[in-house]
Amino acid sequence: MQAQPVIDLSDIFGKNRSYKLDVAEKVLDSGDLNVADLPDEVLRGWFAHELGHIVDYENHSNAGMIAYGLRYYFSNEYKREREHEADSIAIRLGFRKEIIVAKKYLLENDFISPAYQSQIKKYYMSVRGAELCPDGRIPVVPKLDL
Repeated sequence: MQAQPVIDLSDIFGKNRSYKLDVAEKVLDSGDLNVADLPDEVLRGWFAHELGHIVDYENHSNAGMIAYGLRYYFSNEYKREREHEADSIAIRLGFRKEIIVAKKYLLENDFISPAYQSQIKKYYMSVRGAELCPDGRIPVVPKLDL
C-alpha cells in the first residue's frame, strides 16, 4: 500500500494537489497472502499509516514535494524520519492500537518474508516506539541567539 501525491507540473508552484493510494492485491513478499484477507484491525492500521503520509504531505508545497521525493529515495535517514512521522500522525489521530496491531502482525507472522520484516524494522517505528509515542504534537522550541 502506498499513498503518493499527484502533482501537476503546470501547477508546480500552486497549492492544488490530489493523492493516489495504491493497494496491491498481495502483501509484499508474503507468497499468496491477499491484502483483502488481512484482519480488519491490521488494514485499519495500514490505512492509518498511509493517511499519516497524506497529512504529512500537506505540510509541503508542490515544489517541496519534489524535493521530499528525492530525499526519500536517496536518503535512508530521511526515509526513516518520514515513516516514523506517518506513524506519529496516525497515532495522534487516534489509531495507536491499529498501528501497533499492524506492526505486530507484519513482524510476528512466518508468512511475511524476513527481507520484508527487515525493511519494516529498518525504516518504520517499532512497536515499543508506537506504544510510547505521545498523543499530542510536541512543540519545537526554536533556538534563540542571546
